[in-house]
Amino acid sequence: MSDTSTPNEPLEMKCPCCSTKLVVDRINGDILHEERPKKVAASWDQALSAGEAKQVAAEAMFKEGMDRENRADDILEKKFKEALKRADKSDIPPPRIFDLD
Repeated sequence: MSDTSTPNEPLEMKCPCCSTKLVVDRINGDILHEERPKKVAASWDQALSAGEAKQVAAEAMFKEGMDRENRADDILEKKFKEALKRADKSDIPPPRIFDLD
């Protein structure tokens, strides 16, 4: 890829992720001009259905998170009870705060 422009001439490029046309100063790297592609406006029905779909997805994610949290409480409770059983069977006394120095 050969560059035939002069060093003082601004560099034109296109952003790979948003397709914005950028004009950049070669000397200091400042953006001189930014031209974004125009978006096509959606119809009212399309916007409404998109909003409803996002709401349904958000409710599903919330329910899944609540279920996961409820299961986590049960698992932690079982682990705590098992640790209590092991602590009752153990002959080793728990560490004292003064021994940690």
